[in-house]
Amino acid sequence: MSQRPKYAIGIIFILLSGSLVAGLFCRPHAGSSPMAKAEGFVSSAQLSTSFDSNEALSDSLYLYKVLSVRGIIQKIVRRESGNYVISLDGPTPGRALVDCNLDSIYNKRYLSLRNGDSVTLRGTCAGRLLNVILMQCIIEN
Repeated sequence: MSQRPKYAIGIIFILLSGSLVAGLFCRPHAGSSPMAKAEGFVSSAQLSTSFDSNEALSDSLYLYKVLSVRGIIQKIVRRESGNYVISLDGPTPGRALVDCNLDSIYNKRYLSLRNGDSVTLRGTCAGRLLNVILMQCIIEN
């Protein structure tokens, strides 16, 4: 048997197995879009208290799920990338906040929100670093 068919079969095998691996690992999480229906409704104080008291349990309840979170705006920051981050209040001053990274649809808009406003944001929970983090947030009200 000549070398050409062996190489062709080998290349086809590599391409096929590569596409199978990519299909397994590159799938988006179900419901990871903020436009998806919220899987839970929670206040920012309840969410940050939950992560303060038991982070492992909170991860199992909220991680990678689309949540609607209601709270009072503590600060609004526009990053160098143009993305806005809204920090919602925690249970007490000085405790963990909920940082909501707004979706890129808000990059070119002027936000009419101010510190002290009450707002409901919907986004995907990404867990906790210093604060609880929600990604791809949209403003519900």
